[in-house]
This record gives sequence, C-alpha cells and structure tokens, in this order.
Amino acid sequence: GVTKSYGTGDPAVNDISFSINDGDLVTLLGPSGCGKTTTLRMIAGLEMPTKGTILLGGKDVTSLSAAQRNVSLVFQSYALFPHMSVMENASYGPRMQGLSVKNAEAKAAEALKTVGLTGYESRLPSELSGGQQQRVAIARALVLEPAVLLFDEPLSNLDARLRRRVRQEIRDLQQRLAITCVYVTHDREEALAVSDNIIVMDKGVVAESGAPGKLFFNPDSAFVADFLSEANLVDAKVEGTQVRAGELSFTVPAAQIASGATKLVLRPDVFTVGQVPGQPSFTGKVLKSAFVGRGAECEVDTPVGELFVFLPRHTALPEIGQQLTLSFDPQSVTLVR
Repeated sequence: GVTKSYGTGDPAVNDISFSINDGDLVTLLGPSGCGKTTTLRMIAGLEMPTKGTILLGGKDVTSLSAAQRNVSLVFQSYALFPHMSVMENASYGPRMQGLSVKNAEAKAAEALKTVGLTGYESRLPSELSGGQQQRVAIARALVLEPAVLLFDEPLSNLDARLRRRVRQEIRDLQQRLAITCVYVTHDREEALAVSDNIIVMDKGVVAESGAPGKLFFNPDSAFVADFLSEANLVDAKVEGTQVRAGELSFTVPAAQIASGATKLVLRPDVFTVGQVPGQPSFTGKVLKSAFVGRGAECEVDTPVGELFVFLPRHTALPEIGQQLTLSFDPQSVTLVR
C-alpha cells in the first residue's frame, strides 16, 4: 500500500504492493517516470513513503533511515571515490562502521575476490574499465553483508557488449551468494536476462508482475505486451476460444486469452513469409525495410493495420512496395485487455 507524493500533480508512486522472496532477483521495469527508481529509493530509505509500509524480513522499516536498514545500493554512476584505491573504496563501509583497517581490508579482500578483482587492490578507479569500476561498486556493497542488494540502472553507462557480460556476472554472483536483489532498469532485454520475477510499472502503479517468460509470451495487458516485446496490438473479438480480427478467424488456446481480452498480440517475430497450411495469413505492402544483422525489420501495411515484422536470418531484404504474404501460428499469439 505504498504511495509517494511530492504534492505536485499525480503521485510518483500510487498505492503499490508487492513481495519479494528471499534469495530472488526481482526487477522493477518500466519507462522513464513510471516510479521504479522512487520505489527503489523508498526501499533503500533515501525517500520516505507518504503512505504505506515497507517490511524487510518481516520487520517494519518504514520510518528507519538508510543507515538503519540492512540494505546496500549500487548506483548508476558507480559513485566511487576517485582519490581512493580499489581496496580503500571497498573497505570504506566497514571502516565507517568502526572496524579496524586490518579487519575492514580483510572483508574487502574477500568481496573483491568474489567479484574477480583480486590483484587490482592498489589501482585507482581511473585505471579501471567501466565494467571493473562497476564490480568495485558491487564489492563495496557486498562487504556490508546486506539483507537486500539494490541496483539502480547499474549498466546504463556501459557499451552494449560490456553490458551483456556484466549483467551475466551480476546474475551469476547473485545466484552463487543467494542474495536478495531489487534491480531497476528501463531495458527490457536486461530485465528478461537477469530476473527471477519482473514487476512492470506504469504511471506510478504496478501494471503486471510475473516470471519473465510469462510476461513476454503470455501477458495480460496491452501495455506489458507492447513494452516487453514491441508487439503489434490488433483489435479483436473473442468468443470462447474463437478469435476474429478483421478478415481473420481462428482458434487460440484458452490459456492464452486474458479475461476481458479485446486485443490480439502479434509479436514481431511470430511471422513466417508465405502461406503455411492451417495457419491464418494475410498479404500486405512493405512500407519500410531495414537489415539489422540478425535479420530484417519491416513495417507492413496489412488488412489488420500497419504491423512491425521481424524476419530472422532473412537475407533477401523485402523491397519497399513489395507484396508480402505473412502467416502466423495461433499457438504463438495471446489476447490481452
């Protein structure tokens, strides 16, 4: 029941409720301004809720300061002290808690080993790559032995290739230590890759939550379908398991139809070029076409509207104005509200 209002306009976070299991990595995902970072900051104790309750391990921490909560936050900008060595950065927290330099550095050395930075202790942050700096930030958070580790857009400053590697390192580390994590990102691919569960937020509320595969392949809402997979949303009429969309009429498994569904979800990757026996199909005109390495991306004007179509490993790039027949398997679509 947590709300955060700044007194101007709609609340940044509006009456949200969710729980996270011990040892899970759960991602708060959504577009800019949806309330995900505000929610993370409230868990961290950097923002206080206007209403509602936050519990860690069953203990009410709503009114506790950040220093009184057993959580650590890894910032988007790493927030390393530039004049301190890797060891000094990693041991800073325990030293501020009153540990001797020797004991603090012993704990920091273990944390640096965990993130694969043994041998880098004397380097300054400026002598490290972006990925190594991020790992120092994670070690600095781990050394405090938090009950919950919080990540605020941790990969946004890295290039695409390094982002993939570091996100896997974070996931491997989280699973190895079985530490509870809350991870904020607006990158859907990142969220799908690292999460046990995803909480999709929109305009300060929880739009939908669940396992990555469920939300991607079988969402309940049009917003989640569009945000997670850039899906095409087509108006449809549903009677039982029978679906009608424009001239198309076909049957969809009941499990793929959300209650009150009015939209057919056609992900860009569900299409096959040409007529496939037993599958719905239509012919459209190619409006735009681009080669993107993994295949071709096209915009196609069809009887059910303009559709975004991805054709994997499609080396013959469709030409602008070309007539293209597209088929799809009813098993690969869903119906949403």
